[in-house]
Amino acid sequence: MFSIGVDIGGSHISSCAYSHGDKTLCRETFSYKKINPYGTKEEILTAWVEALEATIKILGKSINGIGVAMPGPFDYYNGISKITDVEKLQSLYDVNLRLELAERLKFRPSQIRFINDATAFSVAEALIGKASKYKKAIAITLGTGLGSSFLLQGKPIIKDKQVPEGGFLYNQYYQNVFADDIFSTRGIINAFEKKSGKRLKNVKELCELVDVDSNARKVFHDFGVRLADFINPYIEEFEAEVLVFGGNISKAFEFFGPALKEALRGVDEIYVSEFGEEAAIIGSALLLDEDYYAEIEETLKLM
Repeated sequence: MFSIGVDIGGSHISSCAYSHGDKTLCRETFSYKKINPYGTKEEILTAWVEALEATIKILGKSINGIGVAMPGPFDYYNGISKITDVEKLQSLYDVNLRLELAERLKFRPSQIRFINDATAFSVAEALIGKASKYKKAIAITLGTGLGSSFLLQGKPIIKDKQVPEGGFLYNQYYQNVFADDIFSTRGIINAFEKKSGKRLKNVKELCELVDVDSNARKVFHDFGVRLADFINPYIEEFEAEVLVFGGNISKAFEFFGPALKEALRGVDEIYVSEFGEEAAIIGSALLLDEDYYAEIEETLKLM
């Protein structure tokens, strides 16, 4: 059985076919297209469809359906965008993307399913990644923002006394500051500027300074210590056994990971996802596993 996994951001779409039998991506079908985040509804949907049609054509086989990983706010169960007041995809506000894509691609609406992008990453790890051997997992994505997902036996937990509302950590406070403003690209760049007086473009530039700048080393060390201090209460409350990281900042794990591991409590294993940027595509494709979808369908209504 094959399905299409899709990762959509404010300025791009990536799609690739996934073989459920082999539990692998058919990488030759990978399609990537840049999107104008300020484009009209028609411009954005046309670009999406072009990328999807390219993947479908290359595969040349019967497809069970399409899973789409989308940033929020979004009505994932019904496939309706709720993104507004941000500089991306605003022309899609209140648009039923399930119906729009189904009509353009000649699929049944039921064959097109949606999930939060950070949750899609966690699903891939919990079902076919190293986290699959654990009952309770927390997945963290570190990038433009702070993404998180709490999983029990491979299923995301959205509403439970042991997890924050929605499984979200970005909107929790750490030392009277939104966690999203600290544990993100802008957070770590701002921390370096405050310490050194220098403004960098991205985390990659900060990594390049580690060998020659003590401020860079200190910023990464502090990032690890503070992230552990922030996450520890949630690990304890949820009784998590494994913690997995993804997102662009996780590529710098060698610089902040040692301090993080030293300060973390409770988990049996901490690791960086081997799936990288493919994780959201894999996780969204897994929505087309009917047994799994039946298990998380009610959860999607709460997402």
